[in-house]
Amino acid sequence: MELYGQVVTDADEIFTYFEVIRQLSPSRILDVGMMLKRMGALSRQAMHCEVPKTARLDGIDLYPKVELPIYETVYDHIYPPGQPPQEKYDLSICIGMGDALRQWMLDAHNLEYLSTHASVVLFHADIKTAVDYFKSRFPCQLIRSEGRAFILAHPARV
Repeated sequence: MELYGQVVTDADEIFTYFEVIRQLSPSRILDVGMMLKRMGALSRQAMHCEVPKTARLDGIDLYPKVELPIYETVYDHIYPPGQPPQEKYDLSICIGMGDALRQWMLDAHNLEYLSTHASVVLFHADIKTAVDYFKSRFPCQLIRSEGRAFILAHPARV
């Protein structure tokens, strides 16, 4: 197993991840970049918050060099970056920025994929390409958390 330097420790990102899930109560979640894996979580819980066991939680693994069998039980299904699921999701989460996730979010094909496979997409507001793409096409909300800014795009509302 190879360790990497892109572990998520930002409390605002972690809080936002769980709070959006809590408020939206999605039954199907796609976690692009697998935030729980990058946090080092060994379950669907962190900071006294959790992803409900009743929610389907799938991940697109952009950091495959870290291989721990626990993530096969935390996530219902894990997809490689070049083979995203063709299912529809209530929520797609693309936060916990690392280089691989940032690059993934800069690709127009991936943005199109998110807009057609997720009813709601959560991502960092500092990725101009993604902000421009979603704001020009869909209703969006700005979410602030202690100096961090996120966008909640609503492709299903069009």
